[in-house]
Amino acid sequence: MRAAAEILDEGGGEDAVTLRAVARRTGIAAPSIYRHFADRDQILLAVVREAFAELKERIEAGLAEVDKPDAQLRSVCTTYLDFALERPKRYRILFGGVWNAARTAENPEVTTAAEQDVFALLAQAVQGCADAGLSRSTSAFSDATALWAGLHGLAELRPASPMFPWPEGVLEVLVNRLALLD
Repeated sequence: MRAAAEILDEGGGEDAVTLRAVARRTGIAAPSIYRHFADRDQILLAVVREAFAELKERIEAGLAEVDKPDAQLRSVCTTYLDFALERPKRYRILFGGVWNAARTAENPEVTTAAEQDVFALLAQAVQGCADAGLSRSTSAFSDATALWAGLHGLAELRPASPMFPWPEGVLEVLVNRLALLD
C-alpha cells in the first residue's frame, strides 16, 4: 500500500500503479503480492482508506486549534484544499480518479464510511455556524453538500487551470456563499 501511494505521489498516473511496479518497489516478487491483495484495485482501495484517514486526522488537528464556529468551518475547508494541493494524486483517488470505483459500487461500505467521516466534520462545522447564529443555513447537510461540491471543484480546477487568474480570497467567497454565512 505504501509503495502504491509513493508511486502516485511521485507523479505516476493511474497506469503506473501496477502489481509489478508495487512488487518492484517493495523488493518482492510480483506473485507475492497476491498473499496480501487480490488485485490492483484492492491495493488502491487500501490507499484510498489511508488517504481518507490522513485527511480526517488533518482536519481534526486543525479543528483542535480553533474554537469559534466560523474559524472551525474555515479550518475544515482550508485543510481539505491543502490536502488536495499537497497530495494531488491521493486526493484524486479518493473519488475514483485512478481506480475502478465502479467495482466497489457493488460493495459500497468499503469507502463510504471513510468518506462520510470526513464529510461529517464539514457538516458539523456548518451546523456549528448555524447554531451560533452565524449562518442562515436551515439544512446543514444540504449546505455542507453544496460546500463540499464547491471545494471539490476548486480542488480540481486550480491544478487543471494554473493560468487562470484566480482571485485572492476565492475560498472565502466560496465558504461564505455556500455555507450561508452572514
